[in-house]
Amino acid sequence: MERRVQLICAWCGPVFLILFMVGYWFVAGLLPPPSANDSAQHIALFYRDHQNQIRAGMTICLCAAPFMVPFVALITYQLIRSNPKLAPFAYTQLACGLFVVMIFTGMTILVSVAAFRPDRSPAVTQGLNDLAWTIFVWPFSFVLGEYVPVALAVLMDTSDDPVYPKWVGWFELAMAALFLPAAPMIFYHSGAFSWEGFWPFWLGFAAFAGWFWVMFAMMLRAINRQPREPAVESTA
Repeated sequence: MERRVQLICAWCGPVFLILFMVGYWFVAGLLPPPSANDSAQHIALFYRDHQNQIRAGMTICLCAAPFMVPFVALITYQLIRSNPKLAPFAYTQLACGLFVVMIFTGMTILVSVAAFRPDRSPAVTQGLNDLAWTIFVWPFSFVLGEYVPVALAVLMDTSDDPVYPKWVGWFELAMAALFLPAAPMIFYHSGAFSWEGFWPFWLGFAAFAGWFWVMFAMMLRAINRQPREPAVESTA
């Protein structure tokens, strides 16, 4: 793959993260999300009072989501380039990474729908809100399905010049472990394990952002270390 194409894919990662944060945090004002312990009337009032800013912010988030796809695809390409024998791990990472993109997209659409008709029944708005944040915060298993295969591919790579150093494998396992506290989220309406609590939301949010920047730096390193392809001379 041409070096320029790889650099474009790598830089799609920061573009996604920055755009998403602008839409999610600064425009929609959803950091932190509404509490899982809020009443239906309180949730309906929140979406009514912030209707336009939520819809504008979610529009930005929806535009951001596709930028994550080339970033995830480049991780897959680099893993296969390093050691083709470990390709199944790379493809597993790709599949779960694409599902994570759908998690972001699903949350964005559901929050937008909740804000679309603020005059509907509060119970319906609360149901949409519950579904949006459950989809966004709870699917820890797919994040593990993205990070753990990368860790295995890196740690099991015995090639002479691996794309990623071994510590990246241990880093991936550590980041995956930080998402495990989201597992009991579905049992809690409040506290540290609820969807706006420390363990599922804040720790997961920080781990995801940290993972993005580390993998971005590692991909730039891999691209810069990759031998440049010779220029093709024209025969005309």
